[in-house]
Amino acid sequence: METGTFDKLSTRKMIQLAKVVSRDEGQIKAHELLLGLVGQDTLLVLSGGGSNDYKKMIVDHADIKPAEVCMADERYGLPFHKNSNELLVKNFGMIDYLASKKVKFHKILDGSSIEQTERNYDQTVRTLLAKYKEKVGIMGVGANVHTAGIFPHSKALRTPAYVVSEVVDDEYPQRVTMTLKALGEFTSFVIMMFGAEKKEALSTMLNISENDIQKYPAVFFRKCRAIAHLVTDITL
Repeated sequence: METGTFDKLSTRKMIQLAKVVSRDEGQIKAHELLLGLVGQDTLLVLSGGGSNDYKKMIVDHADIKPAEVCMADERYGLPFHKNSNELLVKNFGMIDYLASKKVKFHKILDGSSIEQTERNYDQTVRTLLAKYKEKVGIMGVGANVHTAGIFPHSKALRTPAYVVSEVVDDEYPQRVTMTLKALGEFTSFVIMMFGAEKKEALSTMLNISENDIQKYPAVFFRKCRAIAHLVTDITL
């Protein structure tokens, strides 16, 4: 695995690069990063998507113990519906692992209406972000350069709320997500991007001439105050 920085991206900060040869190796590198970032006074925030294998990243090692854990976003529906991020996390053994460590896991979906789910989770996120100084997010980036449930031109980019629900242009349109305001309070991110299908998105995210966060939300990672670690097998 190679490490380095994209030091030409910004005069203000650097995205820390961890170049790997495969998605599986990327999970090991993410584990190494999390060991240095996550302690017993850290809020850990999880994302869904195809880049994060929490069994290989966290569960198999059994040595990462945050203070509390929550989700960055969810596809709205009944609890643990077949396309939910929370089911993905559960299937990787992460929820049972956290229970074994006596770490509280905050779900988004509880069977409430989408409006009530938004209100409930907004309060949860406000409380958690205020409670912990160290806030670490494991994030993915979509082919359209979205991150979490923050899609291009969505209200999650411009609202003063910490959580919003909205319908987005996606295979799974109903979303409940942390907003850009919430992500702005994080201290560190581990960003996972793998596969040729993400090459254009990665190029856009790292392009110092492209600064339109409304169009490309993941550009946020170049501009935020948090330290952003990028784990990828993609060569530009």
